[in-house]
Amino acid sequence: MTHEAVLAYSFTSLCWLAVQAIPLIIWPSFVSTLISTDSDQYHSARLHDIEKYFARSLGLSQLTLGLVILILSGALPLTSLTDAPTDAANPYANAAVLISSLYHASTAFYSYARYTRSAQFAHLLGCLGNSLLAAFGLWVLMFAGDTARISRKTGVDKGTSGWPFRNSEADKKKKGKKL
Repeated sequence: MTHEAVLAYSFTSLCWLAVQAIPLIIWPSFVSTLISTDSDQYHSARLHDIEKYFARSLGLSQLTLGLVILILSGALPLTSLTDAPTDAANPYANAAVLISSLYHASTAFYSYARYTRSAQFAHLLGCLGNSLLAAFGLWVLMFAGDTARISRKTGVDKGTSGWPFRNSEADKKKKGKKL
């Protein structure tokens, strides 16, 4: 897996989670007023202690998730920089990107479902941000893979096949060998 793509995804994911977490930690009543309806104004103005606890706990959990993504993807090395090889691929990078992409996809789905019921801008913003990160994670998993399969002579991927479409590059090679 290309290390730069994983780094970009990890740091972007941490930033998005931090943008969501910091208001929850610092000012939980503000977040409650953003997503409340007009009939709930009295309730949202005064949060109970348990609601403050859950909001701050969720914020700390999101920051922790972002840091775990950084560590497991290899963006934040656990060993000293002199001990670790510079181009070594982290064996947990695929798992970190996959699990965090599933997290972003599920929260995007939840935000979209809430947006369709309430038409609130905060849910739309959450849906868009999480959808972009889920798509970015999927792109990293699918296309930012190992480049060892690319031919040095032709620049063509060696792992291509002729199904379901014909592979004209492979056919050219076969035709040249038969002559």
